[in-house]
Amino acid sequence: MVYCKYMREEKQRRITIDIHSVLLVLLAFFFLLIIVNILYLDILFFRTKETITSLKNEITRYQSSIDESSCPSTCVSKIDASLETYKKLINERPMYTGVSVSQTGNKEAFITFGSGTNATDDWTDVAGLQSYIDTQNYPSIKSVVFEASLYIPTGNETAFVRLYNMTDKHPVWNSELSLEGGVAKLLTSPSITLDPGKKLYQVQMKTSLKYPAQVTQSRIRITTK
Repeated sequence: MVYCKYMREEKQRRITIDIHSVLLVLLAFFFLLIIVNILYLDILFFRTKETITSLKNEITRYQSSIDESSCPSTCVSKIDASLETYKKLINERPMYTGVSVSQTGNKEAFITFGSGTNATDDWTDVAGLQSYIDTQNYPSIKSVVFEASLYIPTGNETAFVRLYNMTDKHPVWNSELSLEGGVAKLLTSPSITLDPGKKLYQVQMKTSLKYPAQVTQSRIRITTK
C-alpha cells in the first residue's frame, strides 16, 4: 500500500513538472515573438525616417550648389521656392492613407494633397498639390467629397479652390469651393464623382482681386460600403 501511494504521488509530481515545463516553453516563445515584432517595426520606422532625411539632405545640397553666375537671381529664387515647396510636402505628406470604420460599417479613406498659396484671377495649378487615385482600389464607393481649408490674409476678396482631372483634362464636377472674408474655414463639397481607373488629380485655385490666398489643407474623403 505504501509503495502504491508513493508511485501515485511520484507520477503526479512528474505530470506537474511536465505541465510547468510546457508552460515555460510557451511563455518564452510568446515573449520571443513579441521581441521579433518590435524589432521588425523599429527597422521599418527607421528606414522610412532615413529615406525622408536623405531626401531633405539632397534638396539642401542641390540648393547650395546652384551657380548664381549662370542663373539669374529671379531664376534662383524660383528654384528655391519650388524646392522648399517639395521639402514641405515631404514633411506634411502622411506615410500611409488612414482608413477608419464607422459604427454603421462604412469605411473612410483620406487622400491628402497638402497646402499652398495663390494670387491669380484665373484657375491655376497649386504646385505640388496633386495625387494619382485609382478607383479600383476603392470597391463599393458610397460617396466622395473634396475638403479644403481656405484663408484670405487680407480678408477683402473671394478665394476659390477646386479639383482638376489632369489625365482627362477637365474639372471635377461639384468640387469647386469658395470663401469670402478673413476668417479661415474648412469647406466641404457636395458629392463628387471620380472618373473610373487611375487618374491624376490636381488642386487649382483662383482669387477675385489677385491678393494672396492660402489653402492650408486639402484632401479627398472616400466612403465605401
